[in-house]
Amino acid sequence: MSFLTLALTLLGAVVLCAAGYFFWVVWISSKATTGKPIDRAGRPNTALLVIDVQEDFTRNSPKPFSEDARSRGIARINEEIEAARAAGYDVILIKQVFRHWPAILAMKLLMGGIGTPGRKGLAFDKDLKASDAPVFEKPIGDAFFNPELDAYLAGNNVGHLRLTGLDACQCVQFTAKGALNRGYCVEIIEPATMTVTPEKWPPIKDQLLSAGAVLS
Repeated sequence: MSFLTLALTLLGAVVLCAAGYFFWVVWISSKATTGKPIDRAGRPNTALLVIDVQEDFTRNSPKPFSEDARSRGIARINEEIEAARAAGYDVILIKQVFRHWPAILAMKLLMGGIGTPGRKGLAFDKDLKASDAPVFEKPIGDAFFNPELDAYLAGNNVGHLRLTGLDACQCVQFTAKGALNRGYCVEIIEPATMTVTPEKWPPIKDQLLSAGAVLS
C-alpha cells in the first residue's frame, strides 16, 4: 500500500468517524433519555428543578426574551423557589453547557456562541435567587443525560419533580420526558416556564399531558 493510499484511507476513516459523531450528537439532542425505572412508592419527596435560567439564554441570545417577559418569568420562578424551600423541598439548578463539538460549532455559527464553554453568560441570571442550590450540568436538552442528577434524586428519595425554567419547548420538554421515562411524577409549572417559540408550546404541552405529565 502506497503512502498516498494509506493517507487517503486514514482520512476517510477520520471523516467517517467525525460524521458518525456528528449524527450521534444530533440524535441525542433531539430526544429524551431513558433509564432504570424508579420505585416511586419508596420516594415520597419532591424537588423543584430550575432549568437553564442562565444569562446566555435569558439575556444574550440572538432571539432574547423581552425585558418584561424575562422579569415576569424569573419573578415567578423565584416565587416557586421560595415556596419549595418553605415546604422543605429540594431546589436543584440545571445548567446548560454545550460540550460536544458539533453543538459548539453550531452555536458559534448560528447563535453567537451562547452556552459554549468559557463564556460569562453561562452564569445563572443575576435576578435568580437560588445561588446556594446544587447544580447539575448538562450538554443536551434532557437534564437526565447527566447520571449524577438521577443519583442525587435517588439519594434524597425524590419521586416527584416540579419543573420550571427554559426553554419550555426544548430543555424543559426533554427533561420532563426523561423523567417520565424513568417513572417520576412530573409536574410542569407552566407560569414559571419560558419559551421564545410560544407558538410551538400547545402541541408539545399536549404530548406531555398524554405522556403523563401534570401542568399547574
